[in-house]
Amino acid sequence: MTWFYEIRDSNHVVASTGRGFDTDKAAMAAGRKKARELKASGSLPGGGIATVKAGQDSAVSVPHKQGV
Repeated sequence: MTWFYEIRDSNHVVASTGRGFDTDKAAMAAGRKKARELKASGSLPGGGIATVKAGQDSAVSVPHKQGV
């Protein structure tokens, strides 16, 4: 499985995501770097405050039942 990061602004709105990292540490490092870039460019509302979260992408798919 791969890891992703998610950056949320101070209003808890997703500002950016990134996917395909091998480890949680790599995802967090990339997320922190992106958050710094967003803050420097003024792309984060609410004073540029952001939170970064890492998680695992799930490769599990749920089949849909047809004809039930």
